Amino acid sequence: MVWMNYYLHRVKQTRMWVAVCLCWLCLMFATPKIPHSPKHHLFADMRNFLGVPNTLNVITNYPFLVLGVLGFVLCLSGNSFVISSRAEVWGWALYYAGTTSVAFGSSYYHLKPDDNRVIWDKLPLLMILDCA
Repeated sequence: MVWMNYYLHRVKQTRMWVAVCLCWLCLMFATPKIPHSPKHHLFADMRNFLGVPNTLNVITNYPFLVLGVLGFVLCLSGNSFVISSRAEVWGWALYYAGTTSVAFGSSYYHLKPDDNRVIWDKLPLLMILDCA
């Protein structure tokens, strides 16, 4: 009977989380979008080079790409780190995949900064912070 109580507790807990997520989704769709200030998208260096707008803002994401790919490959090779748990390896791999995605998301945003693209700048950072 102990397993039955545990099972019922898990079912109640799952239902509660589903209800919370549904309420959150309804709230997100019911409320209006909060725009950024237009000054948020103005950067100190807005020069173009070789036809790439905001060139320095875009190319400074290259180190994120290099470090993210390098860390991801080292995590999955299994020879570089002494980590006892396989779950920890996957956590680090997800962290480095997020670091790699920062390069793409931030570059995409900085090519043409606006309210619709800013999510691609912030979403990979959220992924990294969740893994840390």
